[in-house]
Amino acid sequence: MKKTPLILIEAIAIIVGTIIGAGVFTLPYVAEYSGMSIFLFWLIIVTIIITFLHLLYGEVVLRTPKEFRLPGYAGYYLGAKAKRFILITTFLTFSFSLLIYLILGGDFLRVILGFLFPGVDIPSGLLTIILWLVFSLFIVNANQKITAINFYLSFLLLIIFLVISFQALPHFSFSQINWLHFNNHWGWLLPYGVIFFAVNGMVAIPEAAKIIKRRKLESKLKRIIIIGTLIPVICYLLFMLSVVGVSGEHTSRDAISGLMGVLGKPIVFLGALLGFLAVATSYLIFADYIKNSFIYDFKWTPFISYLVVVLGPLVLYLSNFANIIKLMSFIGGLLGGLEGIMLVLIAEKAKKVSSVAPNYQVPLDKKLAAILIVALLVGALCQTFLVY
Repeated sequence: MKKTPLILIEAIAIIVGTIIGAGVFTLPYVAEYSGMSIFLFWLIIVTIIITFLHLLYGEVVLRTPKEFRLPGYAGYYLGAKAKRFILITTFLTFSFSLLIYLILGGDFLRVILGFLFPGVDIPSGLLTIILWLVFSLFIVNANQKITAINFYLSFLLLIIFLVISFQALPHFSFSQINWLHFNNHWGWLLPYGVIFFAVNGMVAIPEAAKIIKRRKLESKLKRIIIIGTLIPVICYLLFMLSVVGVSGEHTSRDAISGLMGVLGKPIVFLGALLGFLAVATSYLIFADYIKNSFIYDFKWTPFISYLVVVLGPLVLYLSNFANIIKLMSFIGGLLGGLEGIMLVLIAEKAKKVSSVAPNYQVPLDKKLAAILIVALLVGALCQTFLVY
């Protein structure tokens, strides 16, 4: 029983480590772009939705005697067509995520090189192409060690976020914050998808549940999910307010480089270095996930799978999909929304057909399910046709 607190911390850490990623770096820029009041409104709304979906997913895991991931649960409860649909949305989500990591990696590398070699200014576009080439060479050798490295880097990022936030406090000014004005007609919708992308940690729920199932601690899962979801949100909020309160209208899209003139090069260099490492490991993990999905779910040959994974981000980048803010909004709003809708349908079916009594139940009658589905669908359509 003495090990119980450590098991609970490990389960929480899996959710926190999964949620914290590249999305956090864009939040200050989005808050400045759309207006802080609009951003905070969407942060509250999306946090409620995501927490509810995480809890719903946890209940599905507890109700199901077999172990799956989202495509597997879709196939188990809704049939083969639903499974194929989830596989397609998962593929698109991860492919565009690779592109986002590639672009952010170029931005961070430019800050790092500027610190190490003053006076040398290499365009981010060229650095992005170079990174794509280097990452492609590593994809073939991606392994479980990268997953572990990314896990620990997430917590190093969490620490550096807090350090940057406290370093920024003496320079913080409410007058720097844009509270109401947004820069285009549909700017007030933009934060929804970006925040959804940054806070969504659904892929971590089965992993966290597996850990506590092993120790017969299923009764703790609800609390674990809530804590694991809220910790990143609170840290995001602190980091975002600190950056915008210091950088104001000069807030950069990577959050870090815009702080150079205020916090100095060493702290910005450290943030950029950790950000780059986190982006690099995430890129390799996502690429390996997609590659295995092609091989095992779509039954493609390893050669074709590697080829598509390697060339996909480059083709998207050369096709002018280079606005990471809009890309995150698209992925979070549309693809995340569609996966959320499927999860609601899975949960509805699981409540009807499963004979396993879970340790907690999330209320989900037909009216609430319909409201959630309509809300996620409207959000998805808005992010696709109005924002993008």
